Amino acid sequence: MIFPDKLVSFQDSIIAKSVYILKELQNNELVVSDLFIATKEYFEDVSEFLLALDTLYLLGKINLNDKSQVIQYAEKN
Repeated sequence: MIFPDKLVSFQDSIIAKSVYILKELQNNELVVSDLFIATKEYFEDVSEFLLALDTLYLLGKINLNDKSQVIQYAEKN
């Protein structure tokens, strides 16, 4: 689940788990596989990790650099 509700606690929601990805990206640019390895303990499986990445991308919190194929923390304008 992306959002917490009566059945999903905040700690189990994708929004809460996405924080671990953002913490990893604050100081580093990582390829997806390295980012997953660094944060996999917080996700049930790779599909949940990818859902968190999609959510962060749609919210404008991360960017994908097409040339180097790394994920970057989005710069604040």
